[in-house]
Amino acid sequence: MSLESQAIAHLESLKKDSNYRSLKRFNFSVSEIFDNSKDSKSSQTPTLFNLASNDYLALARDKDFNQAFLDSKLFKEHCHFSASSSRLLSGNFEIYSHLESHLKSLFCKEALLFNSGYHANIGAISALSALNVLFVADKSIHASHIDGLKNFKPTHFKRFLHNDMESLEKILSANAPLYDAVVVLSEALFSMEGDFTNLKQLVALKEKFSNMYLYIDEAHSIGSVGANGLGLCAKLGLLERIDFIVLTFGKALASVGACILCNATFKDYFINTARALIYSTAIPSINVARTLFGFLHLQDFNMQRKHLNAIATEFRESLKTHLPLEILGDYNIVSLVLGDNARAVQFSTKLLECGYFAPAIKSPTVPRNKALLRFSLCADMESQHLENLVKTLQKIANAN
Repeated sequence: MSLESQAIAHLESLKKDSNYRSLKRFNFSVSEIFDNSKDSKSSQTPTLFNLASNDYLALARDKDFNQAFLDSKLFKEHCHFSASSSRLLSGNFEIYSHLESHLKSLFCKEALLFNSGYHANIGAISALSALNVLFVADKSIHASHIDGLKNFKPTHFKRFLHNDMESLEKILSANAPLYDAVVVLSEALFSMEGDFTNLKQLVALKEKFSNMYLYIDEAHSIGSVGANGLGLCAKLGLLERIDFIVLTFGKALASVGACILCNATFKDYFINTARALIYSTAIPSINVARTLFGFLHLQDFNMQRKHLNAIATEFRESLKTHLPLEILGDYNIVSLVLGDNARAVQFSTKLLECGYFAPAIKSPTVPRNKALLRFSLCADMESQHLENLVKTLQKIANAN
C-alpha cells in the first residue's frame, strides 16, 4: 500500500470514529466569532458566541489595552517583526533580558523564554530526561509534556491517576529510592478537566521524598488566577517550593511565547541542552515587548478576574442544577462530559445551529470514553449569555 493510500485509510478511520478534524476560518469581535468557512458566495456570515477562546481576560480584543501598547515606549523601541536567528546566534535582543529580569523580580526565580508552551515543555522535559530521573505524570497532563517524553525510556516514566495523591504516593514509595531524582509533572489548572491540581499536597509529598522535584505548568492559570494574576503557585505562596514553573503568554496575557522559571543551574542547563530553544528562530521582539507590557499591567485587571470568577461559579452551579450530566471544572474552564466522540460532536453541532461555538474535545486529547464539550469563559462575558447557554444545553439534552 502506498504512503498516500495509508494516509487516506487513516483519515477514513478517523471519520468513522467521529474523530476527524478540519480547519475553519474565523474573524473575531468581542466574545463573538464569525465563521468564514462557508461558501464565499453566501451573503450571510454566521455569528457565533465563542466558547473556545483562551483569551481569559479579554485583552486580545480590548481596544484600549491594545492602543496603550501601540502608544507605549516598549512598542516604539522594540517594533521588530523578525528575530532572524536563534537566541544563541544573533537573535537574542535586549528585550528578552528585560522580560526575563522582570519575571525574576515577580517570581524570585530565573526565567528562560521559549517560543511557546509546547516548545518550553518538550525542550525542558527532553533535556531533563537525559539525566538519571524518573518522571511521574498526572494522567491528564498536556500533550506537550507527553511529547517531551517520547524519546525517553518507558521504564523511567510512570503516570498516576488524575489529581489522586494516594496513587502518586504509592508510585513514589516504590520507585523514588531507585533514582537520583523524581520529577512530578502536573498542570496548575488543567486545560480539559478545568480543575486545580492539589498543589499543597504535592508540596507535602515533596517534604516526604527528598529527591522529588515539582514541575508545574501554569499555562491556563497565569494572568487569570491570583490577586494580581501571577498564577496558582504564587496565590498559594508556594513559589519557592516549586522547582520548575512553565508560564505561557498566548492565553490570558494575549501575546505569544512562554518561559520556564527555575534556578540558575537549570537555566544554564536548558540553554545548553534544550533543543527546542537551541534550534528555533527566536520570536520577534515586538511579541516579547507585548508580553512585558502585559506583565507590567497585570495588577490592573483584578476586576476582570473577580468578574470571571463570579460568572464561572454561576455557570457551573447552573449546569449542575439543570443537566443530568457530569460537569467538571473549578474555575473558568468548565467541561460537560458526554462519553463518546459521536455524542460530543452531536452536541457541538446542535449548539452551532443555535449560535454557540464549542468544539467537541475528542480522543486522544481526552480518553476515548470521556469526550466532552469544553466551555472556556472569558472576562467580557455576562451572566445572561451563560444563562441562555444553559437553557440551550438543557433543550439539547432533553431531545437526546
